[in-house]
Order: sequence, then C-alpha cells, then structure tokens
Amino acid sequence: MQWEKMMKDPLVLKNYQLLKETGILDYMDTLRIDNLGLENLLTEAYEIFRKESVEELVDFIISCLSDKFVPSNLIFILNQGIMVNKIKTVVYKNLKIVDSDLKIETLEPYEKFFRKYTGTTSYLIFESEIDDPQLLTLFSNFSPEIIVPVNGLSGLYGIILFGPKVLGQDYYANEIAYIDRLTRFTSIGIQNNIHYEHSVREPKTGLYNHNFFVRRVDEEIARARRTKKPFSVIILDIDKFKFFNDTYGHLAGDEIIINLAGKMKQEMREEDILSRFGGEEFMVLLPDADRSAAWIAAERIRKAVEDMTTLYMEESLKITVSLGIATFDEEYSDNENLFRSADAALYLSKEGGRNRTSFSKPRVS
Repeated sequence: MQWEKMMKDPLVLKNYQLLKETGILDYMDTLRIDNLGLENLLTEAYEIFRKESVEELVDFIISCLSDKFVPSNLIFILNQGIMVNKIKTVVYKNLKIVDSDLKIETLEPYEKFFRKYTGTTSYLIFESEIDDPQLLTLFSNFSPEIIVPVNGLSGLYGIILFGPKVLGQDYYANEIAYIDRLTRFTSIGIQNNIHYEHSVREPKTGLYNHNFFVRRVDEEIARARRTKKPFSVIILDIDKFKFFNDTYGHLAGDEIIINLAGKMKQEMREEDILSRFGGEEFMVLLPDADRSAAWIAAERIRKAVEDMTTLYMEESLKITVSLGIATFDEEYSDNENLFRSADAALYLSKEGGRNRTSFSKPRVS
C-alpha cells in the first residue's frame, strides 16, 4: 500500500495518535525514505551499467554526488589495463575537473590493504596501516577523509578518495553508506568498460581489432542501404616493412607501428574507425564519406606519415605507406567484396611505386 493512500485509511486515522505514540508511524516513514533511496540507487546503477566509457561513467558519478553533497577534493585513480599497468588519474575540486601532477605508476602497493578492507574506509585507518610514508605523501595535498577501492575479479582496479565536504561538516552515516553502495556499482561498471575495451581493441596500438572492424562495416552496409548514403574504407600498408624490420630489428618495427597508429588517430575524425588487421596492415572506416572525401582523408594520412619521424636507439626512422580506397554502393554484396576491392586498390598503389593512394579498378567479383 502506498504511503499517501495508507495515511488516508479510516482505520489508520482512527488510531493515528496511538500509532504516533508507539513510534510505528516514524518507523514506517523511515522505511519509506530508505525505500525511496534504494529505488533511486537502483536507477543510478542502471545508468552506470549503460555508460560506454570510463569517462562517461565518472562524469555520471560526479552528477550523482552533486545531488547529495560536494567533496572539496575527489580523486579517481583507475588502472585501465588488464595485463599491464595503465593508470589514469582524474582530480576534481568542488566537483570540477582540474589539472594535477599526481602520478601513480602502479596500484600494487595498495593491494594488501584493500584485501583486508574491501569497502569504504576511513582514511585515518589507511594512514595507520600503510608502512611506506611516500605512498601517503602522494595524497597529503588533498586532505582525504574517505578512501574507496574499485575491486574486481582480477584484483584492485582503482582507488577513489574523498576530501572533506565543501561546507565543512563531517560525512553523515547515510552519506558514507551511499558512497559505499554507489562505488560498488561503479566498480562493476568500470570493470565492464575495461574488459569491453580490451575485447575490441588490439593491445599494441589501442586501435580496434579485426572482428570489431568487420562488425562495424556490416552495420555501415546496412545503414547505407537504408539511407542511400555512401561510406568508404581504406586499406593501408607500410612500404617495404620486412626490409625495415630486417635492417633495424623487430623492436624498432614495433615503435614504428605504435607511432603510426598515434599519427592516424590525430588525422582522423572522431567517428572514423581505425583498425590494425595484423602485421603492418591497417584499415579505416569512413562513415558518410564519398570518393572525394575518402581521397582527401587518405592523402592526409599518407602525407602525415611521410613527414613522421620515429626516434629509436638514436636513429631517426622514416617510413611511407601505400593506400587503397573502396567506396560502398549497392553493387557490393557484402564486406568481403568491399575489402577485396580496397585491397586491389592497395595493390595498384604498390605497383605504381608505393607512397601513393589509389582507387580500385572495376569491382572484383
């Protein structure tokens, strides 16, 4: 029975004074408020699980907290790697992001503490049990009062620290309980995002992997058939990369590939999908790009790579790339046909002297 309806019940009205004196009404009102809080928390949890990146998730947590209280300092320290450390630190003052020189290379020194304290904990306890003063010095400028682990199946994924509230009061018990519940959902959300990113990205470059790229191309084919709007794909290959590896070694080759991936990211639009197909071959999906737009994008990549220098063992290494373009229309039956056409265009660039961009000849069936 809803609270408002129950309070209008004749039997309740008749015995109102007795229910009031025995504390039953106050108890029921407390339950009502608690249930409302839990309903809101479940709604927030649902939104947490819908976030598609750690950045989106953190922004949402900030919005949740702003409705309850404002910490003077709030620090997220998150390991976005699985097999390797990839620590990201984000610092907020009064719930607004700020630059910070806080640098943490690994969460390993904190793991022992959080195996013992698995939930929201007073920072005073953290101070008393951490043996290395240097680990505490890192946080001294933020005056933390509460520290929360982001725990997962693989161990400690991160730490969240709360400084004093802006208005100066201590954190109430219900606020600490809210932090604990919210961050437990946050832990799951962060884990989901990290594992998803690792399932769709190639570890060396951070570009999307082959399976994700093919799936996105299939989605783009379906969209193009529905909307009649074109899109294009580019295949590019590092010129004479085997000779390069044989001359400078495979570690130098790895540096070149990583540098090339970073350069491509700089040159492409946010909506473009970059993928490493393996070895020295890469592919780019250009949504809403016709032949002219695809040519401009491919040439922008080619010229940027031509100007690029990779420093390795006091050597300044230079490479070039060859590129092939295929623009989708309804005559393509599937992604294989499209990729085959782009690959044929790449072959024309190789035959034509390398370090150039080509369109394919009539479609390969």
